[in-house]
Amino acid sequence: MSTLSTLVSIGSALIALIGLFFTYRKNKFDNRLVLDKELFDAAKRKLESAFEILIQGMQKNGLVVSNRSNWIMSAREIEKFKVFKSKLETEHYKIVLESIEEYWSHKFNEVVGKSDLIQEGYYQGLHAGSVLIVYAFASWKSDQKCPIDNVDYEQLLKTSAVFQGRYGLQAYVEGDREFSYLTQSNSL
Repeated sequence: MSTLSTLVSIGSALIALIGLFFTYRKNKFDNRLVLDKELFDAAKRKLESAFEILIQGMQKNGLVVSNRSNWIMSAREIEKFKVFKSKLETEHYKIVLESIEEYWSHKFNEVVGKSDLIQEGYYQGLHAGSVLIVYAFASWKSDQKCPIDNVDYEQLLKTSAVFQGRYGLQAYVEGDREFSYLTQSNSL
């Protein structure tokens, strides 16, 4: 009988240890999730504030004001965003933040990307490093994958009525070297 009670005691202890282990892992995951939510929210706010700071006093011609403080503060916010982003560990927060980053990169490009004809005088008085940080953020990254490169266009057309009533669009696609094959199908 004592052997049986010993086995029951050992079994109970093992079950308790396993329970503690899973509770510890769940608590660790929950804590990580809370931290990543805070980092995610802070990263989003940094991009929003970086943009708001940069466009303060923006001229009607769409040119960002050559204001040293605006450019420096915007660059600082972008760099803080990068720190928050680098600390994320939860995969879904990383994926969503990459999408948000792409959106804000485009917004930045809209206000600074079209300024390739700006003369050197515009940059006088600005902090060169901050200007480089902002322009780099506004640019397409060489390692960034474009989500439309993996679209199955044949499947897309099978599941939608893209060309229905859009004869101009169909003619345009027929004339496109890369996509003309899509209009050859009888299923359109």
